[in-house]
Amino acid sequence: MPKIRNTSLHALGLLKLLYEHVRVSRSDLSAMTGYSAFLVSKLCDSLLKKGFITEVGSGDSSGGRRPTLLSIAPGLGKIAGLHVGRVNARMVVTDICGNELAFLKMPSRVSVGPSVAMPHLIDLVEKGLQKAGVRREELLGIGVGISGILDREAGTTLYWPKVPQWVNVPVRRIFTDHFGIAPEIEDTPRTMALAERRLGLARHAENWVYLMIGASMGSAIFINRELYTGSRGFSGEFGHITVKDDGPLCGCGNRGCLNTLVSATALIHTAQTSVSEGLSTQLWELCDGDVSKISVDLIVRAASAGDRFSIRLLNELGSQLGKAMITLVHLLDPELVVIGGGLAADAGQILLPIIRNAVSDGVLPLTANNLSIQFSELREVDWAIGASMLVGEKALEKLFLSKQEAAKGGVKKLESATRPKRDKEAVSI
Repeated sequence: MPKIRNTSLHALGLLKLLYEHVRVSRSDLSAMTGYSAFLVSKLCDSLLKKGFITEVGSGDSSGGRRPTLLSIAPGLGKIAGLHVGRVNARMVVTDICGNELAFLKMPSRVSVGPSVAMPHLIDLVEKGLQKAGVRREELLGIGVGISGILDREAGTTLYWPKVPQWVNVPVRRIFTDHFGIAPEIEDTPRTMALAERRLGLARHAENWVYLMIGASMGSAIFINRELYTGSRGFSGEFGHITVKDDGPLCGCGNRGCLNTLVSATALIHTAQTSVSEGLSTQLWELCDGDVSKISVDLIVRAASAGDRFSIRLLNELGSQLGKAMITLVHLLDPELVVIGGGLAADAGQILLPIIRNAVSDGVLPLTANNLSIQFSELREVDWAIGASMLVGEKALEKLFLSKQEAAKGGVKKLESATRPKRDKEAVSI
């Protein structure tokens, strides 16, 4: 099989850096790769001419002329992203740069079972494509973020705590059979973290952790900007750390997992039980005497209005999460922890100082001085965009290689299509 020329290998590496960093100058690309300014300029000129990249304004000047910023050309193609939670599903259609073209949110129907939920999710994607005016054959790829324990290689849900029907569900195969495209499958904390890395507070972080707090908990760990997945892909199950030996039974079968104490599900269950016992008059009035109406938003509203019971609930949750994070911080020494998800979005302003105080009281002083704890500023649509990012870089590579093949004939595949390394001997044309 003929090999692709080094110049094309370097060009693909630059494309991947531009995809990851969104907007980059030629001098930044040179610094990131170790390539000469001449080589970077020549490669970028070629990519501009072929329509892979575009100029998007000027960057900050350190003296002299302001540098021109480059970005991936958004018109290269369209991608779909699907974020599937236990309660809601969010679907987005984007261009290859991640710019939103259409967004839909609907109940996921996951709790009914996969025989109902999977056709419903496929229909949601179809409706999103229709809303964006994108034909199925125009799609470059589909990314699916789905909660639960996954076999990523097979594209199946092994099981889903609290949703017992989702055992060995072939999510990838079902989507492939319908769309003719094999989607990339990943768990929702990781897809949300990918959005945070590219669009949010972690854009410049090297070693950091994303914590998702919604109906359950999860996390994603980044070391030197790379997602750490563990030896079998199961890293990040922060919600299944045991924090109370005699605690409530968790969906995983153990007792006292962090999930059972720090999640929207746990918070709402405790509030419903307590309100039924007459422990909060304000919550009772806010839910009109129907405890099934109690939500995180309602608890936050009651706390903001001075309801002592709701304030105590949120204080206990924030303190419990902060104490659990102490172990995480001591083990990984991250520079940043970003907390996102539905509960974080609804209650973040109240919880953040509680969590920070709990962590600060428990970690080593030098660690505390160099740690930033923030609540995510991303929107729900960004969670789905994070799922689309599972396929963005691969779609970009596929487009690049197909154009190389069409232009030169017979070029099939890069043997090594990774981001460029600082290789001084590989910069000559």
